[in-house]
Amino acid sequence: MRKIDRVAVLAVLAASLGLGPAKSLMAQEQDAAPVARPQATWSHDRSGLTLPATLAGFVRADSKQFDADGYNIGVSFRDTASGSWADLFIYRAAPASVAVWGDRAAAGMFANPMLVEVDVNAVKVARFTPPGGAGDKSGLRIVTPTRGDLTSSGLALYLHDGWLVKLRMSSRTLDAAALEKRIAEFVAGLSLPAAARPAPPFAEIQDCAAPMKPGRKANLVKLDMMGSIMIGGLLGVARDKEAEQPSADEPLWCRDAASQPQFGIYRREGKSDFYLIALGDTGTSLSVGSYDAGPLMKPSKGFLVTQSDGVTEKVYPPFDRMPSAEQALGLPGNVGPVYSAGLLAENKGSTLTVPSE
Repeated sequence: MRKIDRVAVLAVLAASLGLGPAKSLMAQEQDAAPVARPQATWSHDRSGLTLPATLAGFVRADSKQFDADGYNIGVSFRDTASGSWADLFIYRAAPASVAVWGDRAAAGMFANPMLVEVDVNAVKVARFTPPGGAGDKSGLRIVTPTRGDLTSSGLALYLHDGWLVKLRMSSRTLDAAALEKRIAEFVAGLSLPAAARPAPPFAEIQDCAAPMKPGRKANLVKLDMMGSIMIGGLLGVARDKEAEQPSADEPLWCRDAASQPQFGIYRREGKSDFYLIALGDTGTSLSVGSYDAGPLMKPSKGFLVTQSDGVTEKVYPPFDRMPSAEQALGLPGNVGPVYSAGLLAENKGSTLTVPSE
């Protein structure tokens, strides 16, 4: 029997569309705060999502909250008659990209040891149009037959007004065609307020033409009071500009060869001074980009690493040149941010950390 060849699977997915996976709700339970079992109708106030007691033949079970403020929620469903289960997640993410987080979700799905064996030629990948006016062909669906304890497994992912909606479904009896039908029925039954900003069509992620070129080791810049204030001012102006002129189109991403099962590295076409590290598949990322502060700050140019989950962001002290992914990954938990801010209307506000003289 042939075990899952993760590289081969992802190559097929990239050739078809370019995808992503989801973390199992059961696997997240140890880190989540339990929420009381819901009544006949369950609702999520922040997004407006409502769920009935039964949906597409599944009975709703427990819900879990994965953050302190309710921006990352999971709800489990079970169909005991067919030996099937589904986990629904709704959460904010940075970037708000089906392409990036679909790619991460697929990587996680095919790395799941429960799938045991996958025929890469039988994996079905499709775009779909989500309900609620969320955007024509903006969703991603992946279904595969499996061997071992499961007969089929799949996922669906789409963006609804800044919220990522992710469904993971597996079965011990349904074949892939039947599971795909259940996934489509489940997604069609989701109830959210009509989307105000339809998402763009799903765009595939290809492998980058060449890997990032390693350079000399970057060094952290020690900021004085004026430097910290300048950095804070630059970031504040940039965020205000993004809020006033949001981009209508998603950037074209490519997948760097240094991506790992635990994180993916993504770059934008034509931008050699920027890259993104998507951590796992739950919406948190580190972005690395250049800045130019002009003559009022020395050094006037450098690179900043920003950690964001789509709800808040933290910006770390600058590097004098582009840091490696390993250097960027070493910042959270080891180096304090110089700037932090809320990104949503309900948590707007920023904090600047200024060193004492």
